[in-house]
Amino acid sequence: MVHKVVFLPSGKEADARDGQILSDVARAAGVRIPLPCGGAGRCGRCKVSVNGTEVLACKHEVRGDITVTVPVRDRDVVAASDRRPLELDDLTPVSDGLALAVDIGTTTIALSILDSGSGTELYSATDVNGQRAVGDDVLSRIQYASEGGTDDMRGMVLRSINALVSNAPFDGVIESVYIAGNTTMEHLFLGIDPTLIREPPYMPVVERKEVTGKQSGLDVADDARVLTMPCVAAYVGGDITADIVYAGMDRAEGMCLLIDVGTNGEVALGNRDLMVVCSSSAGPAFEGGNLKSGMIARKGAIDSIRIVKDTVRYTVIGGGEPEGICGSGIVDLIAALFSSGAVDRRGNLRPGPNVKDGRFIVCGDIGISDAEIKDVIMTKAAIYSAARTLVRSMGLQFSDLDKVYIAGGFGNYIDMRSAIIMGMFPDVDESKYVYLGNSSLGGAKHALLSQTFRDRIEEVFPRMTYIDLGSDPVFYDEYTAAQFLPNTDASQFPSVRY
Repeated sequence: MVHKVVFLPSGKEADARDGQILSDVARAAGVRIPLPCGGAGRCGRCKVSVNGTEVLACKHEVRGDITVTVPVRDRDVVAASDRRPLELDDLTPVSDGLALAVDIGTTTIALSILDSGSGTELYSATDVNGQRAVGDDVLSRIQYASEGGTDDMRGMVLRSINALVSNAPFDGVIESVYIAGNTTMEHLFLGIDPTLIREPPYMPVVERKEVTGKQSGLDVADDARVLTMPCVAAYVGGDITADIVYAGMDRAEGMCLLIDVGTNGEVALGNRDLMVVCSSSAGPAFEGGNLKSGMIARKGAIDSIRIVKDTVRYTVIGGGEPEGICGSGIVDLIAALFSSGAVDRRGNLRPGPNVKDGRFIVCGDIGISDAEIKDVIMTKAAIYSAARTLVRSMGLQFSDLDKVYIAGGFGNYIDMRSAIIMGMFPDVDESKYVYLGNSSLGGAKHALLSQTFRDRIEEVFPRMTYIDLGSDPVFYDEYTAAQFLPNTDASQFPSVRY
């Protein structure tokens, strides 16, 4: 038996088999419903209205003709640009005409269109990666690919990119493209099944590739050059290669640490003489995933929090009433709760005026539970312990570092004091920290315009040594030790009291 399904507000229609899961019907119809937990029914973020009744799309079976109202989500995404202006050693573009730089993140896609002749940025835009419809993290995407979903996800990312390009307020043919992203994202863009990268020896199926515009599926010239940034390992991709060169680590004399904060917690340590890299799966907690009140950084998201006595103070992106908490707000909240004594080192909430039914309430029904706090602690532990392991592997301490670079869209908005207090970043002098913003996109832009920058990529990539943390006993010890909030003095955070 076949049933008719109408999706609102898009008006799209689809036929569904009797008993077919609603989220599968939506995906086939091109309707985006987020599945942060991969369709396990845990997160509750795929709620839709079916004939006026709220259901989970990942669990609801279609048993008749229905009208489905899908809430409008993930609009007005706030994403970090690269913080530095284009600083080119030379203007030697990949081709003439317009050039397109793209950062394919697990959560968001950011792009820029450049004038190759002048090196001027003409347009930039950001939106959610359409692949979130099948899960928030890389492993859920790989699992979906292993079940025959590679082409489906390639179509999702191409539609996301092409939609952003189509909104550019000018006409012109794009003659060159540089793609940067983690290894899985680059594989899926190319239509390559990434399933093998999750198996030993955990290496990319292809390190990099160049295709024509026609082969790429992008709305660019048929003969455009489309290049991907080289990936060194299964979970250290072209985005980290771009980060390293954009930051200038490959030219630095002193030892530098780079932390790319996102769904994957990639870390690099090095200078002009050596470069070691690793990855520790951080998960989507800092990008809104797995938290009942979590959301990506967009209008309506709480992006900073302070607790003064019994009062919770916060700011909201775009002003107005808050809808949830994005990553920077989550970091602030954990730091404030810990510094004020509202949670212990294990993340357990203590009784207090803002604790109700096992949740600390920020406002309305927006808050965080014990279990969610512990999930965030595990996430920060993965990031911190990866950095600590690399530094120890070189016989160094954090105090020996010359610079600490923070990359990634989320990293652009973190309050450094909060991140240090909760034990996510090393406790070093804040003057050593450098925010890079979206250095993956910045690297792609520079690579499109400068032969010197492209040469630096070719020079540093072969000497990037990958360390597999999964088989490293030092990492295991560090990760175990980091699964607590650190001993800290609340005076470091004087505005916070409970």
